[in-house]
Amino acid sequence: MASRDSLAVWEIALIKAFMSFTGMNDQEILPYFSRPGRSINHRVIAEIRVGSHFSDVEVATEEELRVFKERWFSYSVKRGTEREIEELVLKAREAQIAAIQIFNNPAIQFRAEIYIVLSVIAWTYAFHAFYKRAEIDYRYYVRGFDGTKSIDRTNEGLERYWDLSRCIEVGECPLSESVKENLRFIIGVRNSIAHRFTGNIDLKVASKLQACALNFNSWIAEQFGGEYRIDSDFGVAIQMSSFSHDQAKLIYAAQEVDPNISTIIAKLDSSLPERILNDTKYAFNVLFVEQSCNRPGQADKVVEFIRAGTEAAEEIDRVIFKDRERAKYKPAQIVAEMKKRGFAWFNMSKHTEIRRKLDAKNPKNGYGVELADNQWYYYDNWLEKVSEHCISASE
Repeated sequence: MASRDSLAVWEIALIKAFMSFTGMNDQEILPYFSRPGRSINHRVIAEIRVGSHFSDVEVATEEELRVFKERWFSYSVKRGTEREIEELVLKAREAQIAAIQIFNNPAIQFRAEIYIVLSVIAWTYAFHAFYKRAEIDYRYYVRGFDGTKSIDRTNEGLERYWDLSRCIEVGECPLSESVKENLRFIIGVRNSIAHRFTGNIDLKVASKLQACALNFNSWIAEQFGGEYRIDSDFGVAIQMSSFSHDQAKLIYAAQEVDPNISTIIAKLDSSLPERILNDTKYAFNVLFVEQSCNRPGQADKVVEFIRAGTEAAEEIDRVIFKDRERAKYKPAQIVAEMKKRGFAWFNMSKHTEIRRKLDAKNPKNGYGVELADNQWYYYDNWLEKVSEHCISASE
């Protein structure tokens, strides 16, 4: 016997509408109201048809039936807390999908910033679903003058829920340290770029955004089920244009980033241990090495994975490390770069002052190297350290 615990009133009304406005039989109607985790016996439909049960329920309108038939696959049969959790997870998933779609859209220039904002929303929804399911109170509280605690509320009287920073810092957060650091980076950049001119930061943060998306995909599937994965909705994007090596270098070099933002990004990375920096859950980089095809069928492959320890892998390592020779700067180049960044007051005397103060020529600090010509050359991290000093001094 059917009961209103197994079918909602709105579902019974729609079943009656199927019978009134379509020629579908009971077996054809049944699939619209069965879901994984809830099976409806076909006898329920027959009982409704003959009027032996639920005779007091009104028939849904033909328009309501039309809308239901168009959207039936997105309707949920869950109720109460389960329904609230499901809605939070769906919102989280859609926010992350929207973030990826926007970042992959070549017609949009404000891509990284939009991705970061939407991704923070996605992770926050996902965490609220996680804590709600675990029955962990994720509301903010305030303590009154008399020492009593009360729920913190907005000016409109709505309860304040944890933001993403709080979600990942509480002891109940199950994420690994590398995933947490990736989110701290995302949050740090989000806080820095709010309502500010940033320049084009896409190349500066792309590896962190890629890791963020992969982390979200893995975690939401692990916690709530594989049906919430997002990787099934995206293929491999192929850039439909070809650049020579020299052209590519010019394109990347032309990407201007606000020096303040650039310094903040460098600072976020510099505070982390090497094990986190090298973890793909913190920053995910894919390296493409151009090679000619030397066997049949190989030309069909856009991406090929090389097994570690093979001769091909060793050759790739040799090329990579040769190409990764760190950029080096003389003091005059450092001064010229600071003037280019808008610090006209910076001169060689100021550089010497900072160099002595921070012991920049001490090899253990990693700011540079002395080469065979007995000249000291500075690395990128020293360039950014000087930029950071100039920003502080200007402020």
